[in-house]
Amino acid sequence: MKILSTALFLLAAATLAAQEPATTDTLAPEDDVQIEVETPTGEDTTKISVGSTKIVITQNKGGETTTDTLTDVRKEKRKNKYKLTWWNGIDMGVNTLAGEDYDFDLGDEWSALEPNLARSRYIAFNFAQLKGRVIGDYVGFTTGMSVQFYNFKYGGDREFSFGGDSLFTMPTGDRNVTKNKLRVSYLAVPLLLEINTSSKQSRSFHLSAGVVGKLKLGNMYKQKYDLDGNFNKVSVKGDLGLNTWGLDAMARVGYGWFTLYGQASLLPLFDHDNAPDLYPVSVGIFLKI
Repeated sequence: MKILSTALFLLAAATLAAQEPATTDTLAPEDDVQIEVETPTGEDTTKISVGSTKIVITQNKGGETTTDTLTDVRKEKRKNKYKLTWWNGIDMGVNTLAGEDYDFDLGDEWSALEPNLARSRYIAFNFAQLKGRVIGDYVGFTTGMSVQFYNFKYGGDREFSFGGDSLFTMPTGDRNVTKNKLRVSYLAVPLLLEINTSSKQSRSFHLSAGVVGKLKLGNMYKQKYDLDGNFNKVSVKGDLGLNTWGLDAMARVGYGWFTLYGQASLLPLFDHDNAPDLYPVSVGIFLKI
C-alpha cells in the first residue's frame, strides 16, 4: 500500500513535469524504500522506480494518463513487435500437381497421378518468424521456419508402384480400395518481401512474396482395401523417387486478419528420369498466431 500510495502521489507531479528538461529525482521515504523519478526531455512518459518495482506513466494526445509497470510495457512491446508480420501461424488449404508447363491436365499417360483436389489437403505449421525492417513495419524482409504436409489422395481404380528409377501406375484389379494416398513432409525456410499499407493491423492491406527452400523430411504411400472380405492396409516408406530438396515460389495477400496464400514448386516432385515432371501447388488460408 505504501508503494501504491507513493506512486499515485507522484502521478500528478510526473504528468506536469513531462515537458520539462530531463530530470532524475531520488527520494528516501520511511522504511528505506528508495524512489527514483525520471522524466526524459520532450517525452510524455515518466518512469518511477519504487524499490524493485518500476512504473511507467504515459500521457496521450488527449491528455489521458495510463500507468503500467515496466514489465507490462515490455510484454506489450514484445507482443506488438510482430503484429504486422504474417508468418507465424497455420496454412491450411488444398494441394494438387501441375505438369511441366504448370498445366493441371496431365494428359492420358499420367492422368492417374491427378489427385482428387477436394480431398487432397495441405497444412503447414509456421514458426520462428524474424523480420528485417527496411521502412518500419511498412516494408521489410521476413523469414522463419515451417513444417509442411502434402496429402495427395487418389481414386481406387489405379495404384502406384515405385521401382528403381521409375514410377509405374497399374489397375487395382478386384480390390475395393478405400484409401489411396501419397504423403510428403518438408522442413521449410522462407525469404519473403513483405509490404503493409498501414501501421494498424486491422486496416492494413498486406502482401508478401518470395521463395521457400525445403528439405524433405519423409514420404509415404498408403493404401487400404478389401479383398474377398478381408481388410488390408499397406504403407510404403523409404525411397519413393521423390526429390530431397524443394524450392517454392510463394505469395501471401490479405487485409486485416484475413490472409490467403498460394505456392507453386519450382522443382519437380520426382527426381528420376523415368518419372514425369510434376510440380506441387497449394492454395488456401492463413491463420495468424
